[in-house]
Amino acid sequence: MGLNIEVHGLKLTYGAQPVLEDTTFTVERGDSVALLGANGAGKSTLLRCISRILKPTAGHILLDDQEIARLDSKEAARMMAVVPQETAADFDFSVEDIVMMGRFPYLKRFQKEDQNDREIVRRSMEMTGVTHLADRSIATLSGGEKQRVIMARAVCQQPQALLLDEPTANLDIGYQSMLLELAARLNREQKVTVIAAIHDINLAVHHFNRFILLAGGRVMAAGRAEEVITPENIQKSYGVPASTYRHPLHGVLQVSVVRGRNPDEKNNCGSEVHVIGGGEEAMPVFEMLNQSGCGLTVGPVSAQDSGCRFAHFHSLPVIIVPPFTSMNGAHRKEHLEQMRNADLVVVPPIPFGEGNLPIFDEVRVILKEGKPVYIIDLDGVEKRDYSGKARSLLEQMIQEGAVVLKSVEDLKAVITPGGGEQNE
Repeated sequence: MGLNIEVHGLKLTYGAQPVLEDTTFTVERGDSVALLGANGAGKSTLLRCISRILKPTAGHILLDDQEIARLDSKEAARMMAVVPQETAADFDFSVEDIVMMGRFPYLKRFQKEDQNDREIVRRSMEMTGVTHLADRSIATLSGGEKQRVIMARAVCQQPQALLLDEPTANLDIGYQSMLLELAARLNREQKVTVIAAIHDINLAVHHFNRFILLAGGRVMAAGRAEEVITPENIQKSYGVPASTYRHPLHGVLQVSVVRGRNPDEKNNCGSEVHVIGGGEEAMPVFEMLNQSGCGLTVGPVSAQDSGCRFAHFHSLPVIIVPPFTSMNGAHRKEHLEQMRNADLVVVPPIPFGEGNLPIFDEVRVILKEGKPVYIIDLDGVEKRDYSGKARSLLEQMIQEGAVVLKSVEDLKAVITPGGGEQNE
């Protein structure tokens, strides 16, 4: 099972505009490949050339060493099945009739489907979860249901290669996952070669093991995720600054567009903010301030803290201290300097323990110097206090000039130009 697909020097033009230009690559038998690239990079056009919907201006496409142009339509259909981005459904065929169309490449002219064909149809509908829709008209189905039916037809075709053209476009995450998991299952269990044009990189890396990145109709990079999905390649292909990282839960490579790394990009909120501590409780504060365009410094936090990962991801200055230990003199000096350089200091709704209470000695110093300090969610401090001392400490800071905010939204009003900080 599976199909070896070779593309050599492919070129296609619309009028005088080249869409594919010397596109060359090989997909090995049993590979699972995602075609990536910005809109207009040539992903869908390339798939349509492989599936014979479009005829290239120049170049060759080989399926197991056979020139694709020399195959008749039934031969090609027995080798490849296509799931397009959208399927017109103005006709009144039942779902079962649509799936049965996947058997046409195996039937002679005027030949009726037999029990074997009907059994393949049944299994295909079961695999794609559309058995309960068998008697429904396809014209009455939702977009996600139609895509599952078209996937069932492709499965029924028993192809050696499956071509997916933006199959998850306009689908919710449930249908997206189902469709790509099914393609992965066919690849894994039946060794079907899978090529899919995918616009969502983070979705693609979950379901494919090889990647081809297109830019301007040419192959920019091909290989494993680590080789193809790099900040440099994302910048060149999509035209945006990006970072790549391993997701802390599943370890899969992920991409995030980076804000604030462009030196020409201005500080939108007009404030430099230092955020005390980290942890999951502080993440909404970090995210809001970062999205608002504030200049941020972070800490003190341990190297394993989510606040530290956030700071490294966004290239923010961060004070890193060993876990479960008090700060030394150098850390205290650095912390004091960061707070003095900021326009304001924020104490997010973090947990309090004996280990982090000494942090606030420096906070009280800058309070006495007139630096604005904002404490978020004072009412909930008892639930986060493992020292029994935090409430008393925070109330002392309030007496010394710290301002209490109920929520992150209140902080957003403070850092918005004209929204509050200047009036405190």
